[in-house]
Amino acid sequence: MEIPTAFRWVLLALAVLQLVSLLTVLRRMRVAEPAKRVDARIDVLDSVSSLLLLAGLGFAHLPVGVVGMVLMGIALLLKGFRFLQARHSA
Repeated sequence: MEIPTAFRWVLLALAVLQLVSLLTVLRRMRVAEPAKRVDARIDVLDSVSSLLLLAGLGFAHLPVGVVGMVLMGIALLLKGFRFLQARHSA
């Protein structure tokens, strides 16, 4: 199935916005607290996976989109694990 050209431009514009948001997430990695740095690394993984997914869809390159989806699943699992760990320790 072919993605219409207008939707490709929208996907690529969203990928550019995701790239800009990645820069703000990278700034959070300089925090002195180790727990916040781990959360920032997970957010970087989430942001990169979203960028890969959008770029894969926008350029109609299926393997890149699949890698983005797999990385996004891993990031969501890590976020869920961190949430349960924080909830258990409280």
